[in-house]
Amino acid sequence: MRRLVSVLATALAATSLLPAPAALAQPARSAESNAITRVDAATSVVKGKATFYELRPGGGNCSYPSAPAGSLYVALSPREYAGGTACGGYLSVTGPRGTVRVKVVDQCPKCPAGHIDLSRTAFARVADPGKGMAGVTYRPVRDPRIGRRLSFRVKEESSRWWLALLVIDHGNSLTSVEMRGGGGAWRELARTDYNYWIARSGMGPGPFTVRVTDRRGHQATVRRVRLAPAVIQRTTAKMY
Repeated sequence: MRRLVSVLATALAATSLLPAPAALAQPARSAESNAITRVDAATSVVKGKATFYELRPGGGNCSYPSAPAGSLYVALSPREYAGGTACGGYLSVTGPRGTVRVKVVDQCPKCPAGHIDLSRTAFARVADPGKGMAGVTYRPVRDPRIGRRLSFRVKEESSRWWLALLVIDHGNSLTSVEMRGGGGAWRELARTDYNYWIARSGMGPGPFTVRVTDRRGHQATVRRVRLAPAVIQRTTAKMY
C-alpha cells in the first residue's frame, strides 16, 4: 500500500469499533508517545492525529473494488484495523475545520494507534491539507445510514472446492458471515485480514444462502448468492 502523504504521529489507544491486538513513515518515539487518550469512554471518542493519502484504484486492504462515494475514506493502524475486523465500518472525525464521516477501507501499516490516514478529500473537510497533519478526535458511527443495500463479491479463483466472499455496504463492522448451500447446515466462514470470508473446503456449486451479522447485533439473510467470481451481486437486503 503506497501513500502519497503520510506523516507520523505517536500514541496508544483503542475504541469499540477498533478492537485491539498493535501500527508510511517512521514513528517518532518521544514523550508524546502516550499522548493519544480516550476522551469519553461512553462514546469511545479518541483524541489523535490525522494525515492523508490517495488510495490506489482497486487498492485498500479491505479489498473493496472501488472507493466510497465522495472519496471519503480512512486507513487505520494495525491495532485499530484488527486483522480486518474494522473494515466497512464508519468513523466520525472532527478537526479544526469541521467534521466528516469516513468509511474504513484500508490499513496504515506503520501508523501507531490513534493516528488515522484520511483521504485528501476527507482531510480537507477537517483541516488544512497544506499542513500535512492535524490533531483530530474520532469515534465509531453507530448504524450509519449509507443509502445502499447489501452486495456480495465472490473472489477470483473461487470454486465449489474453495470459496471466498466479500460483503459490501453493511454499515457497522461485521462479526460473522455464515453460508449454506441447498438444504445443508449453516457453516461459519473464516475472516481474513483482507476482508474476504473463506470456506476453505468450498461450499459446492451454489446458489447459496448467506447470513451476515454485525457488531450491533443486526442480521440479514440473503438467498440465491451465486458462485460467480469477480461479479458484484447486488441484493434488496439491508442490515437495519
